[in-house]
Amino acid sequence: MDNNLELASSIQQQYKDGLAYKKQQGYLDDWAEYERFRAGDQWPQATNRTKDLPRPVFNVIDQIQGHKVSSVMNENIKMIYTATESEEGEPEFEAADTFTRFADATWERIKQDDLNEEALDSASNIGTCIWHYYWDANKSGGNKLKYQGEMCGEIIDPVNFFPGNPQQRLVQQQPYIIITHRDEVANVRKAAKDNGCSEEQIALINPDSDTADQAYDKAKDEIAGSKQVTVLTKYYKKDGVIHFTKVAGSVVVHPETSTRLKIYPLEIMQWKRRKKSIFGIGDTEGLIPNQKSINFLIAMQILSVQNTGWPKMLVKKEFIRQTPSNAPGEILVDSGPPGTWNAQYMQPGAMSQQAQALVDNIMTYTKEVSGANESAMGEQISSDLNASAIMMLQKAAGIPIESVKRRFYQSMENIGRIWEEFWKVYYNTTRAVTLKDDDDEAYTEEFNGADHQDVEMALKIDIGPSSSYSETMMMSSLDKLFDMQQISLEQYLKYAPRNVIPFKDRLLKEVQEQMEQQQMMGQEQMQMQQQQDEEMQRQQTDELQRQQDAQLRQELEAQEKEAAEAPHEFDQILATWPKHEQDQFRKLSPQEQQAIMEQVMAEQAPQ
Repeated sequence: MDNNLELASSIQQQYKDGLAYKKQQGYLDDWAEYERFRAGDQWPQATNRTKDLPRPVFNVIDQIQGHKVSSVMNENIKMIYTATESEEGEPEFEAADTFTRFADATWERIKQDDLNEEALDSASNIGTCIWHYYWDANKSGGNKLKYQGEMCGEIIDPVNFFPGNPQQRLVQQQPYIIITHRDEVANVRKAAKDNGCSEEQIALINPDSDTADQAYDKAKDEIAGSKQVTVLTKYYKKDGVIHFTKVAGSVVVHPETSTRLKIYPLEIMQWKRRKKSIFGIGDTEGLIPNQKSINFLIAMQILSVQNTGWPKMLVKKEFIRQTPSNAPGEILVDSGPPGTWNAQYMQPGAMSQQAQALVDNIMTYTKEVSGANESAMGEQISSDLNASAIMMLQKAAGIPIESVKRRFYQSMENIGRIWEEFWKVYYNTTRAVTLKDDDDEAYTEEFNGADHQDVEMALKIDIGPSSSYSETMMMSSLDKLFDMQQISLEQYLKYAPRNVIPFKDRLLKEVQEQMEQQQMMGQEQMQMQQQQDEEMQRQQTDELQRQQDAQLRQELEAQEKEAAEAPHEFDQILATWPKHEQDQFRKLSPQEQQAIMEQVMAEQAPQ
């Protein structure tokens, strides 16, 4: 009990010391004024002497800051993890790829773009923005693979941020960090009970009206009957690990607990750096004098027009009986001496012709110095310029905020490191997560970050185009490649920005189906042509074979005919016999002729 009281007292004292430092530096009053000017509340409270004066507001501050915030967020950001000393196909490489895809899914789930916009709005106005990530154990999900807990993110206002060393710009070098917020007493008491606080301690948690230190006008005005109390959350390092505890008044509502993280789950960015301070400089701080001058000069011009169009009347009461009401057509009776007029309009002073020129010059110079001139904001850009020229003009005009962009990208890298810590420490049960492949198609994969605790990963921030002019440049490049037939229609649709062709998925699918049909038809035609060629070749082969066979038959027949027509060797011998012997031979019977012929031929055969 005594230890808890001592711990709560110590944290409350550290909070008061940080609050005193802010008051000493004038931050609370200044930040409240910056917020009022950004919101358009740019005139002091009206008095009896000033209640009838014009009070115009030409909110240059909001215009400039809105443009610069949009310019900083103008590119798509992608966190890319790579495992050191690993190659494609190895488990470490695949783990880093999963972390990269899970970063994209986390970015969408926690609405990181909305958090960034809120943070940059704060930074551009008061100079500092703070991202805070925490583990919400109440979140659950999963159908087959149930899980409990999810990482969440929020933006902490610098008013509620108390570093242990406000002169140290780097958040990870802080000895401790205290974050404050207002919460309902019932919620705080329930949390204290869940964390094991006694009934006596819970009874000490009472509402307070300590809102004077909330700085902003709306934060100070709580609803009547509200029962809220200020809760302090302290992060601090112990043995190289981040611990936290929560205090409300003199009660420790959450005991000292290890986060198991090695880095603070917070990231801080300064819009412009301030020497020896973790709190930066916003644009509003230097724009307020210019904004006041613009409003005042325009107000005086309006007043001059009012005085000229409706000048004040000068009357002598002793001669003008009724009180002038300035109604149209009103008749005043002048009872003064003849020859004099006792009621007349006063002649107001003429308005200087330089007043409007001065307003224009102040606006122009203010935007020029702030890096938000006409080129950067897209005002009065000639329609004769193409997208490339416009983009180059805007890029040149945006050079003054390049340093802000670099700090923002560095903060995104630091946030990626915080996410990596959460995944490796808290995502220690297998859960099904929805990721996207290289073709932006969703698929489900099992994820357990604790399995990769020992995998050392490098992280870089990839910056991609997202503005309309960047998309125009992308489409122009694709058009040229397509016209030159360097890419196919399928590649053209695949790489075209989705904002330019919203239905490109359906169109790409139809084109692919059509190409598949054409490919199938082409294959069928090739098969048919191949069959025709084979049939023609077979016919040609058969015809050639027929010709060869016919030629061979002719040769054989000729040989047989020649052999048949050739004289027999016996006939040649017979021709050498005397005529009477030939006649006698012919008169013999065929059997006798055959016997004589065989005998003669046998005699002629070589021995």
